[in-house]
Amino acid sequence: MKKFITIVAAGALSLVVAVQPAAAAASFPDVPKSNRFHDEVNYLVGKEIISGYSNGNFLPKKNVTRGEAAIMIGRMLGVDGAKRDTKFKDVLKNYGASGYIAAATDKGIIGGYPDGTFRPNEHISRGDMAIILDRTWSLEFGSVRDFKDVGENMKASDAIYNIAREYITTGYNDGTFRPKGTITREQFSAFLARGMSPVYKQRVIGNNGYSLNMTKQYTFGTSDGDRQLVFQQGIQSDQAPDYKGFAWKETNLKTGQVDYSLQEETSDEMITGYPFSEYYTDLKFPLKVGVPWLNGEGEGTAKITNMSKTVKTPYKTFTNAVETTSDMGYKVYYVKGVGHVKTINPAGKVVRELKSIK
Repeated sequence: MKKFITIVAAGALSLVVAVQPAAAAASFPDVPKSNRFHDEVNYLVGKEIISGYSNGNFLPKKNVTRGEAAIMIGRMLGVDGAKRDTKFKDVLKNYGASGYIAAATDKGIIGGYPDGTFRPNEHISRGDMAIILDRTWSLEFGSVRDFKDVGENMKASDAIYNIAREYITTGYNDGTFRPKGTITREQFSAFLARGMSPVYKQRVIGNNGYSLNMTKQYTFGTSDGDRQLVFQQGIQSDQAPDYKGFAWKETNLKTGQVDYSLQEETSDEMITGYPFSEYYTDLKFPLKVGVPWLNGEGEGTAKITNMSKTVKTPYKTFTNAVETTSDMGYKVYYVKGVGHVKTINPAGKVVRELKSIK
């Protein structure tokens, strides 16, 4: 099983993108509001990363080619897409995507084949898509997910788990990722939107889980001052100076000290990890009173001791909190759709509690 300490060698790219959705853009007759990826498509159209066809349609089910993927990635990065010579014998200067292919190649995002070709008109595979997105955003932290068709020795393995950690993909309901499968235009749009904005990441897991909502700002009262949590792009610390993914930035409003954490919720568990460091299992699913789990390496065990606890916090009183108790005596409370709301130490003293959500 992949963990947050997974490290992948990736070229550092300076990428700053807006984290809120753009206003609604073009309206395609073949991408109605009932389409699962309607908002993601229009988000990218509004940013001029992807466009429709001359007949006014988007063709959401059309498979994406390698050349088209280079164009969309290039537009997202804001590179010069002017036609020019490339290193590939099958991508001449007059080819429409030549500039984007050349630029992405120079940045180390994409590559060709041993025979010197790029094969721009071939459909891009899901595995190659994962590699490209992993390199684009310099992702490094792996995932707790476990796809049964992604082996550790697979070329795209680390990249697949890195984009899973970012909620860019969750795979299929049968537990597979299908790395050799193709990608449609609507699917590719969803992957890009999730990589750019926490709004679309949050839609992947919905609002019925127990993890913090990535579109909200939280303030907690702690024993050493109030702490503000904001989910944002760009960890820039001694541990991860080049990482450009998203994480929770926690700022002590009294001292100004900043820490980062990574949270992931799957069908099996919810965990909180720290860059290049330890992780903790907050909850094991399905939730059941009395069943213990390992909290983390060297951290003992925890179990659910109440499924509908009434918990009072400065923010509000919750009547449906899940209470966990560790073998060290700490009690932690989680609320569906909100996340962690309170922690009490073995002496019964509140050490952390929710004060506001914006």
